[in-house]
Amino acid sequence: MSPAAIVTALRGSIDAPSIYQLGEEKKSVAIAIDDLSRPTPAGLILPALLEMLQACGLRDEQITIIISLGSHTALKPEEIKLKVGKEIAQRIRVENHDCREKLIDIGVKVGQTPVLINRTFAEADLKILLGSVVPHAFAGFSGGAKMVLPGLSNIESIEWTHKAVLMGLRGKAGTLAGNRFRAEFERVARHVGVQLSINVVVNSRREIAGLFAGDLEAAHRQAAELARQIYITPLPAAPLDVAIYNAYPKDDELLQAENAFMFHHTAPANLLKDDGLVLLTSPCSLGMGQHGLFGPQQRLYRQPMRKGFLGNRHLAAFMPGVSADEFHQIYWDGYPHFRTWEAALDFLQQRYPEGGARVGIFPCSSIQISG
Repeated sequence: MSPAAIVTALRGSIDAPSIYQLGEEKKSVAIAIDDLSRPTPAGLILPALLEMLQACGLRDEQITIIISLGSHTALKPEEIKLKVGKEIAQRIRVENHDCREKLIDIGVKVGQTPVLINRTFAEADLKILLGSVVPHAFAGFSGGAKMVLPGLSNIESIEWTHKAVLMGLRGKAGTLAGNRFRAEFERVARHVGVQLSINVVVNSRREIAGLFAGDLEAAHRQAAELARQIYITPLPAAPLDVAIYNAYPKDDELLQAENAFMFHHTAPANLLKDDGLVLLTSPCSLGMGQHGLFGPQQRLYRQPMRKGFLGNRHLAAFMPGVSADEFHQIYWDGYPHFRTWEAALDFLQQRYPEGGARVGIFPCSSIQISG
């Protein structure tokens, strides 16, 4: 999308008042954006959004950008510049959400767990969400209300969402109909008073393929429909001997690399032979990363085991940004880890010495879904 097309999409608010109407007589604005583990090019959208808010009479000091982290790693100043752009990082106050501090009880529960929300966001007169819509393992698609719960909530409610998944309650990646998680997220976001949701669909190069601004649900649904069309991938001729799942664009941390199984989870069971091999690839440029639930010594951390969903299939990993010791804090110690492509290739050649292996390469596997 060109800069002009981005502006047009922001002005064409779907089933909601325009930004200019929403900004009238407001004294404070909070814009929640997702973090570096998500592919939203916020720096390409925020200049136009801020210009519209300024046209409503809002000054820079009345606007706060909040990184909707959930329990992920807080962004450092240089990383904030990468996300929002250097000029905006210098102009506008940017806060990292903290799932343990600066929270306010909004009088809503998920299950029996009270939901507390980022105080800056909850107390703002105008609340805006800006995030990408990509396939998600249990929410169907990311973005929209998911940026409030779990993105801006307390660690206890974040834990509730993930525990429910561990107990088997999950939606289907790429599907929103009947998704109980999405319904809960939207109930909480409505209650806290989100007035505008800006949903971005990116292509395989992280460029903006579509932008949908408006009502919390209506705009998100239109974005999800385009996302489904873009990310659906025709199946290769099955069965494969080797599936190479590359974690891009969710590839900066070891704790995010699991997202590379997105295509596998949506594909038929016979995509990969029963004794086939998955090669998981991710640069892990930020190393281990952080997750307040699943990282080492965290609330839901468990000793790594073989991945049951792979059955008898094998797994290996090419992840140059982490050591074998770091890798095996998250993945079973029977899975080999390589820091160079030469070592990974040698492993493959030893496993298939006669050649002739059918190999499927999924370059953006964390956002690809089977079609």
